[in-house]
Amino acid sequence: MFTDAAARAEWEALGLDSLPVAVLGERRLPILHVDQLRSFLGLAAGEASGSYQDYVAALERVLEGVERSVRQVPAGHFATPTPNRGRDLPELVFNIHDPVALMGESLDSGGFHWRTEDDRERSRRFANIRELADFCRQVRVAWFPRATAVDAEAARAPVETEKGPLSYQQVLEAQAFHAAQHLRQIYVFLRQLGVEPSQELTAADIAPIELGDLIF
Repeated sequence: MFTDAAARAEWEALGLDSLPVAVLGERRLPILHVDQLRSFLGLAAGEASGSYQDYVAALERVLEGVERSVRQVPAGHFATPTPNRGRDLPELVFNIHDPVALMGESLDSGGFHWRTEDDRERSRRFANIRELADFCRQVRVAWFPRATAVDAEAARAPVETEKGPLSYQQVLEAQAFHAAQHLRQIYVFLRQLGVEPSQELTAADIAPIELGDLIF
């Protein structure tokens, strides 16, 4: 998680167990969506850049892109460390899809309980590229029909998360960004392996998801 030993020591001294976290004096706030940071700082919530269904469609395209990219990884590099903190492809891809599956469940349960501590252990069940790509497809195919049934009113309903209450729209926005950012990192990984990504998604392709300049 940390490349800076001093940053890790500071994090441990604060007694925190997840990132990102906003710290202001004695106040601590785990962050899942940027609106939580705005509220923490006394600012108004931001304007959504798209509807719930806009984000559903964009995340669907991103997940298709992840599966397509996974199938391009040479078999001999299945366990090669990626530039994303050295996580191998199974762990990185599991980290993308596990919360997507949980989002689908949350639409019925009212709780989005995503933890990442055991991602690596849980991702060991994939033995090869085919199994990992099939997992990508299974999660996407299960999530998408449920997500498309959500109307604007339901998207504003509250859902409990490990980092405080959010709306379903906010959870979707956060996970769409998360998946798109990791897809961009997988593109870098493919190029490092000498593979040109197939049908690489552009900023226009993933709109209304907006990514910053930093890839890692």
